[in-house]
Amino acid sequence: MITNASATLYSRIYNADKRMDEWKRTLIEKVWWHESEASSITSEGLKRADTFVIRIPDTTINIKKDDYLVKGICNIGITTAKDLKGTECCKVTSANYNTYGANPHIKVGGV
Repeated sequence: MITNASATLYSRIYNADKRMDEWKRTLIEKVWWHESEASSITSEGLKRADTFVIRIPDTTINIKKDDYLVKGICNIGITTAKDLKGTECCKVTSANYNTYGANPHIKVGGV
């Protein structure tokens, strides 16, 4: 699989002892990062949003909906997702594990 970037995954984990969320950071060395602009016309007018498709050739990584992916190496310790402001990042909306065929990978969709 062709790759064009690295990424940092932020996964939310609930800490029952502290009664709060904590964020686990995982570096993913090789990904295919693709960003495009999508738009639609609604009754409220034109809506635009950046959409992301990220393909990860390492299928052992645990990624789920509502995680965050940041393009490149990110060493920010976060307490909320707002701490990622100013980085090129996306919220994971889907993660499909394609473990068959010649190129097994995880296909991640995000906004």
